[in-house]
Amino acid sequence: MLDQFHPFIHDFIENIVDVKGDDNFRYRAIAALLDMGEDSWSLVCNHLLKELAKWSDEYINLFGGTWI
Repeated sequence: MLDQFHPFIHDFIENIVDVKGDDNFRYRAIAALLDMGEDSWSLVCNHLLKELAKWSDEYINLFGGTWI
């Protein structure tokens, strides 16, 4: 799978996880890389939503707005 990335970045890649290709694959990848198991994707999603809600003002200031 490393050959899918440009050669200049190969030295910076520590781990590649091939996860189930569905609408939750980004969350699945994060869960797998955190050794939580690919099926813990919903837990990762819930933690992210709580983080965004808790620090929403800081994220708005940092990134300059909202995405709605």
